[in-house]
This record gives sequence, C-alpha cells and structure tokens, in this order.
Amino acid sequence: MLVALLLAVTGVGTASAATLASDDFEDGNAAGWVTTGGTWIVTREESRVLRQSSLAGNALARTGQPGWRDYTIVAEVRPDSFNGMPGSVGVVARAQSSSTFYALVLRPNNTVALIRTVGGRSTTLAAASMTVAADRSYTLVLRTAGQTLTGLVGGVRLTASDGFILSGPAGLVTTWTIASFDDVSVDTDAPAL
Repeated sequence: MLVALLLAVTGVGTASAATLASDDFEDGNAAGWVTTGGTWIVTREESRVLRQSSLAGNALARTGQPGWRDYTIVAEVRPDSFNGMPGSVGVVARAQSSSTFYALVLRPNNTVALIRTVGGRSTTLAAASMTVAADRSYTLVLRTAGQTLTGLVGGVRLTASDGFILSGPAGLVTTWTIASFDDVSVDTDAPAL
C-alpha cells in the first residue's frame, strides 16, 4: 500500500510521456507555427512539407510554450540547397527568441553539430563528421534534459552539457540554406538515445 501511494505521489515508475506537438503538414497549413526570417510555406512534394525557400541568414519556425523545458523534438529534415554558403539546417529546442536557442544542425562541410545561439551568436558545443548531401532527408532528434543536450542523426550521437538556456518552444532552423521539414513531433519522453 505504501509503495503504491509513493508511486502515485511521486510518479516514479509510471509512464508520463506526452506529445506536446506534432505536425505532418498534410492539412496544408502551418497553423501553430510562428516564423521569423526567410519564406516559410507548406508545399506538396511526395507529401506536404514545410519549406523555407530563401537563403536568409537566420530563418526560424517555432511551436510550443515558453515554459517547455525537458523534451525531445524529432523531424525529417532535407537540405535542398546550401548554394555554396557556410549555412546549416536543423531542429531547435528551448527557443526563447529567434536569436536564442539550442539546435542540432547539419552543415555542408560534412558535419553535424549541437549549437547554442544567444543574441544571434552561435557557439558549437559538440560536433562530428558526417556526410551531408543536398536533396537527402535526415531524421534529426534533439533532447533537452536539465543541462544535458543529446542529438542523434544517421547513427551519429552528440552530447553536451550547458545550462544557459532553461526553457522555450521547439522549432526548425535554416541559415543560408533552403530546406524542407516534415513529420515533426515534440514529446516529453522518447526512446533512449
């Protein structure tokens, strides 16, 4: 009886996963997303996707609440064109504004990186080599748990510890890159990375 009461009060040992947001854009719109920079439109390809179609320096689409802290964002990300620029494309967590967030990004120099952007200035927290090709889709996973950031893409796993940004919505980001996004989900729990 005492064990059952402790479990009920503390939540330890209980499943508490919840989907905070999800979007496959099949409804033909980006309702629930706030965009900054770039040109964001839902377009039909094999299926409907959210496409950022300009070479803007910092284009961000956000969804969620300012109080979101520990969660996992997963999205299908396809860089369509880096256009010779030193850009990036990826998923975002704890986006306090269009210029302050964490991100897991693909870069055209064949790297994947966990970055912290504050006031528009980015710092690489962890990076690894990985082949990055335009017109290929990648599943990007970014988890925030306290000060621990974990990213996963194509079998490459990155981790970093950083406590600067405490909360914020999830999102999608491009820098000097045209890209498409699909099958976005944000959950409070996810399979072990």
